[in-house]
Amino acid sequence: MYKWIMAVLFFGSAALGVGILFNELPQPPSEEELAEAANTLEIVASNWEFDQQEYVVEAGSTMTVKLVNDQGVHGINISGLGVDLQGAHLSQEVTFGEPGEYEITCIVLCGEGHAEMKAKIVVQ
Repeated sequence: MYKWIMAVLFFGSAALGVGILFNELPQPPSEEELAEAANTLEIVASNWEFDQQEYVVEAGSTMTVKLVNDQGVHGINISGLGVDLQGAHLSQEVTFGEPGEYEITCIVLCGEGHAEMKAKIVVQ
């Protein structure tokens, strides 16, 4: 009888573990999510730096520029493109018409490295 109870407990816990394992597997992104990600320029800001020094986009493309605050509170201005993201407004659709370089600057005073918090977008 003892072996029977142990076998039931073992197989029951194994089945529960497999159920939990497969329930936690991430779902692959949908085609709509992939298309949205391809049309999004994500700029990640942490304390006194952006995740990249240079972002490259194609001339004539229209993308959603999205600011993600990873550390601290930041806002950005992209001179020449009319982009001003801060507060509750952290994304904007932008058409990159003219080739060139456009400076990204932090516009929210974020501490001692604020003045050097710059990057650029290169439109090719």
